[in-house]
Amino acid sequence: LKSGAVFSEIGEVTEGGNMKKTFIGRLMAAGIVSGLVLAGCAGRKEATVGTPGNPLVVAFSPEHVPSGTREPLLFIKNYLSERTGMTVEVKTAVSALDLIDRLGSDKADVAFMTTEEYLVAREQYRVEAALQVTRRAGETKYDAVILAKAAGGPKDAAGLAGRKFAFADPYSISGYFLPSAFLKNAKIKVQPVIAGSHKAALAALLSANADAAATYADAVKGHPELRVLAVTGTAPNEPVVVRRSLLLEKRQAVAAALVALPGTPEGKKALGAIADISGFAPVSEAPYKAMHEKILAAGSSVYDLLPEGWQMRQLDQPYMP
Repeated sequence: LKSGAVFSEIGEVTEGGNMKKTFIGRLMAAGIVSGLVLAGCAGRKEATVGTPGNPLVVAFSPEHVPSGTREPLLFIKNYLSERTGMTVEVKTAVSALDLIDRLGSDKADVAFMTTEEYLVAREQYRVEAALQVTRRAGETKYDAVILAKAAGGPKDAAGLAGRKFAFADPYSISGYFLPSAFLKNAKIKVQPVIAGSHKAALAALLSANADAAATYADAVKGHPELRVLAVTGTAPNEPVVVRRSLLLEKRQAVAAALVALPGTPEGKKALGAIADISGFAPVSEAPYKAMHEKILAAGSSVYDLLPEGWQMRQLDQPYMP
């Protein structure tokens, strides 16, 4: 397996995605994916990152890939190249583990990733947050919610007992961790459905393949047939992440370019297509440390709802400076 097989470059068509995910999951179970990825990273020179022979790689988690089009990512690729003077490649991950290992093996330099993906990558590979994503009028946090149908759905949290419940994926704060902790604390047992993304969890609810869905509050907008059944907590918006060894001048150039990106209509449109991002703010460790410690305190008990065989990594160390 070539290390590049877990990523697809923007502009290419990746076939057999499900097969790749399954294969990667089996390799993870055997504990050899990191070794395979690391084996392919020898010889990259930091001083030449951003040159045609050694492009700067900006990677996007599955939750940050626009639906139905790659044009926003292509726009960002061209924008960053022009603004920073570096040769840039933009790639998409097929799973959270793919993205985490890419950062750890120097195969990705900058990443748009979920908060929990960041926390795991930070613990394992000491990646660093360069900026924090903002939404709407500069907001840096959001509510995690449980949605149900306004007509015929559960009337309250207690009514979730025994029902089919769609989670996004285990690397989502609002789509898995906070709702799982909420259900555990309320002693409510559901039939879990791991949809794989926020969009898929919402689709499961809308198509009656689930009775409720865990997601973020804004997901209810545009769906008058849905309502918020419960707020499960508040989470910090995700960061834009850089790998630890990326040279300071390169990370500063990328950060400055991203901050300026929503200043044009085209840039604003491209960002909006990527998980409704409106801009970027200076980043603080405080909200991420608090969430890290909350996940760590919950331990493996909050993952009891996962179907047997789901492969993932969990936090097991305190948040280190």
